[in-house]
Formats: sequence, C-alpha cells, structure tokens
Amino acid sequence: MKTKLMAARRAATFVHALLIFSLLLFPVIGQSASKATRFIERSTPVEKTGPTESSRLIVEASLQTPRDFIEHAASEEVDIHDLYFELRPYEGTKTCLMCHEKEGAEMLDSGHFKWEGKTDNIVGLEGEIHGKNDLINNFCIANATNEQRCTQCHAGYGYRDASFDFTDPTNIDCLVCHDQSGTYKKDPKLAGLPVPSVDLDAVARSIRIGVEPTRKACIGCHAKAGGGDNVKHGDISTDLIATTREYDVHMGVDGADLTCVACHGANHDPKNGKVNHGIAGMPLHSANEGEMKQCSDCHGGRDGIHSGTSVEPLFAEGYHDRLACQVCHIPAIARKISTKVEWYWSDAGQNIDPIPVDPDTGRPTYDKKKGTFVWKNDVRPTLRYANGMWDRKVVLANDKYDQEPISLGNPVGSYEDPNAMIYPFKLMIGNQPVDPVTKTVLVPHLFGKASGPNPYWGNYNWTDALIDGAAYTGQDFSGEHKFGDTTMLLSVNHEIAPAENALGMGSNCGDCHSNDVIDWEALGWTDNPMAGGERILNVPAQSISSPSAE
Repeated sequence: MKTKLMAARRAATFVHALLIFSLLLFPVIGQSASKATRFIERSTPVEKTGPTESSRLIVEASLQTPRDFIEHAASEEVDIHDLYFELRPYEGTKTCLMCHEKEGAEMLDSGHFKWEGKTDNIVGLEGEIHGKNDLINNFCIANATNEQRCTQCHAGYGYRDASFDFTDPTNIDCLVCHDQSGTYKKDPKLAGLPVPSVDLDAVARSIRIGVEPTRKACIGCHAKAGGGDNVKHGDISTDLIATTREYDVHMGVDGADLTCVACHGANHDPKNGKVNHGIAGMPLHSANEGEMKQCSDCHGGRDGIHSGTSVEPLFAEGYHDRLACQVCHIPAIARKISTKVEWYWSDAGQNIDPIPVDPDTGRPTYDKKKGTFVWKNDVRPTLRYANGMWDRKVVLANDKYDQEPISLGNPVGSYEDPNAMIYPFKLMIGNQPVDPVTKTVLVPHLFGKASGPNPYWGNYNWTDALIDGAAYTGQDFSGEHKFGDTTMLLSVNHEIAPAENALGMGSNCGDCHSNDVIDWEALGWTDNPMAGGERILNVPAQSISSPSAE
C-alpha cells in the first residue's frame, strides 16, 4: 500500500512539473489546456488517472505545427478542423492559409472573389474584364459606390470601396462558403464582415474535409440578390434551402436533395481529381470556370427520356427541336416565395404612412429608399431564343442609350441562328436615373460614405447622389437627370417542377398554344402558329420592349 502511495505521489509530482514546464515553454498551449482536455475527453473517453493525464498533456504539447495537427487528427480519426479549433482560436483567414495557401491563391483568381473576369459572352466586350463590379441592372442599379452594402454577399472581408486589395488572401472569407453549422451570417452594412454574435470558433470547427458547401451557404447570398428574398431571378429563394420536390425536384428534401455544387461544380484536375475554386454558373464573365452540369449529363438525350411517355408525340417531326428543357420543366417561377417584377425608382424619397402591402403576397409595395414595387407569385417565364451571348449595359463601356425602354440585359439569338434555342427568362421592368443630355444610364451613390459624402439613402437628394456616383465611376453626368424606362431579362434555371406538372403533359398543346402568354413575334412568328401564324422573314434584332412581352 505504501509503495502504491509513493508511486502515486511520484506520478502527481511528475504531472505537476510537466504542467509547469508546459506553461512556461508553451504559453499558448497552456492557455488552451482546458479546451484540449475537453476535446480529448470527448474524442477518447478514458478513466482519468495520473499517467493518462500526463500523456494527454504530452500530446497537447506536441501539437505545434499544422503538420502535427494533421497527423494527430489522422491517427485519432477525427476531422482536423474539429481538433485544431478546439485547441486554437479562429483568428481570421490567416488561420486557414496555414494549410490552404494554394487554395487561397486559387480563390483570389475566381469570379466569386473578384466579381469580374474575362467577358466571353457580352457582345462587343469579348475578351475584356467586366463583371458584377461594373454591370448595370434595374434592381439596386450597380455595385460601384455602394460596395459597403452590396458586399454583404461578397466572399471576402472589407470590400468597402475601390481601394479594396483583391491580391491579399487574408481578405478572403472562407467561412461563408464552408460553414457546416448553419450559423454563419454576414452583417448587411459592414462590407462583408460577419455579425459580431457569430461564434467563429464553432463555425470553424464545423468545417469538414471533403464535405460540399451546403445549400444554405450558397442560397444565403444568391437568394438575396437585388435586395431581398427571391427579388432578382425569381427562381432562387430561401425556400430552396429545405424545400420539397413540389417546388424543386432537384433540391427538394423529398426529391433528389442535391446541393448546389452538384450542378455548379468546381474544376477537377483530370490527373488527380482535386478541385480548385472556380465555380461554374456565371454566364457573362468567368464563363470557363468550373464544370457546369447540363440536363443531358444526368438525364440523357431528349428522345430517350421522353420515349414511351405522354409527351413523345410533341417531338414528332421535329416540332419542338429548339426548345430547351427548362421551357417545359419550369412552368412558373416564384411558386412559393414571390418575386419582384416591377421597380420604379422615381417614386423613392416620399414619406408614406402606412406602407402599402400587396394583399396577395404580403410584401410591401413601397420603400422610401427604393420606390414602388410590384410582386408576383407563379410568374410564367418569358421565352426568347438564346445562343449564350448577351447584350448588357456596363459602366463606361456601353452605358449610353438612344431609345426607351432601355434594354439593360437581353439574350442574343433568333430562330435563324442555328446555335440558338428557346429558353425561359424572367422579365423585369421599371425606371431609374438617366442623364437626358449625355444619354447615360447613371449609377447613383445609395449607401455609406466610403465613396462619397451624399448617399441617396442619407439625404434623399438625387442630384447629389448622382454627382457622387459620377465622381466615383467617371460617368458622363451633365447635372440633369430624369427617370428612364428600363427592361431586363434574367435567366431561369431553378424551380424545376415534377414531371407530372411540366408543360405539355398528355401532349396538351394548349399549355402554350391556346393562350396569350407567348410573345410569338419575338420568337419569329406573326402569331401563334396553331392559329395561322407564319414565319417572319428577316427577323430584326431580338427585343424585349414589345407590349406583348410585358
């Protein structure tokens, strides 16, 4: 008994000396001792005896370099992120770069981070560098001068104005894409920084090697484009985070339950299968990034998939050879959460009380900062021929106009173009500030003072806000402005309905040919071909300004 007691005392003395030595030689480790104990207790529950405690301290003291952590995580069969961030605090992107320097360099060159890239698909601007940084739209108009607000959806930290350093990898926000906890959230006014209440250590621990970004990570930003849920494209809402197949067969939790990257894949190295950070899906710039799945990659050819079904007769004689899959399989968008289809900036700045609310969608139809809106559910997409090229308005590059309504975004193609097929689009109409003298579609300074002293959302003075915008962007502003009518088409690819709800089921031609929802003239017909319409010879350039398109 005496011998055992002396042995225990010697063990206790050894542990005590080792602990003091660790605290002196490894102060950081000493500060993390309680965390280390909690992690090891959770991962390898064993009886707490003297020798076991000492071995734990030895293990903790041995974990100094990233390689140490990687090897220990492998030996213990735990994820490196869970191990490391239990023992060390998350100290920003520099922590990630200790192991992921190569990935950081890849991200710096990605469209998601740069918000621009080689514009292979904008007519007249091929080979130039453009993107979200200088594109003009008829929602919040432009990123320029408003970065501090827009960049709440940037995959980086601190993009407040044009001085942002796109070459510094520590400005990358790794957590916004790789969070698996579902708790990460950016502050809407802090240029991409997270809200202070987020437990960054918990988010960092949640990351898993080989686990794809969640739908919430992607949709959290993409659904809010344009300033609100499902505002912009109309087919990407927060409902898709955990929807049912009724609203999207691919993302429905009772359907395929696919993540976004199942279709919007990253580039794979053909030799080793490793991926980089080029994500597919940007149709205007950076179009060669990533590996974008097409319908046929999973479903096979059109004739095979429809053979023996009730729609097989619709493809006889080549009647619908030019229809993209989305035309029939997206019969409507905004089926769960409404989308904005009209936006009139000319009404902004008024003190209206109470704020009017749309009775059907329950969403406000007025905002002093933004003007008047029209919301809709179950929006039937507008059909146009498209060959992959676009006409888009870009700050300084082609921001002039010569007629109204001004087309800010329009797919290129016609039935005479063998490379074009009919695709569905969301049509957005509205008005926004333009210069009637210089014929320029103007970019107003809306938010924050990082890019000028007079944001419109601060003093509600359009002239001052437009002066700020012109000074920042270099646009040609005469000092006069009016509100020009604008139109824009946006691609539609989500909210794929179940097959039984697709247009044409049962060979029902009436889904398209017995109503006035199709702009036949824009598709190259004088009228509905089943009502005697004929092909138009020498089809003019595709336009979205015809009344039937609205």
